[in-house]
Amino acid sequence: MHDYCAQLQRLIERDDRIYFPGHGPILRDPQPYVKRLLSNRMRREAEILAHLSNTPDSVQNIAASVYQKTDPHIAMAAERNVAAHLEKLLSESRVVQDGEAWKLT
Repeated sequence: MHDYCAQLQRLIERDDRIYFPGHGPILRDPQPYVKRLLSNRMRREAEILAHLSNTPDSVQNIAASVYQKTDPHIAMAAERNVAAHLEKLLSESRVVQDGEAWKLT
């Protein structure tokens, strides 16, 4: 997640005018799209931190909390996303892992 967010920031700084993706339509004026992707990741990170401000918790419980409106069939994908965010936060020394539980530093 750290690398993904860093690459999104690099794309914003490049200020490209058009993207030719490997799949999907051509993106003209891609800046709003990339900014929205980064904003969504930062919002999700804030939700994870808010959840952990109440109590240490497991990836599964954090995902269930921050992805409440997500189809249960993709719960594992939500958990992987939360785990990626937690690894990013761990690399920034903002969280620590204690067994199955994650908590704020």
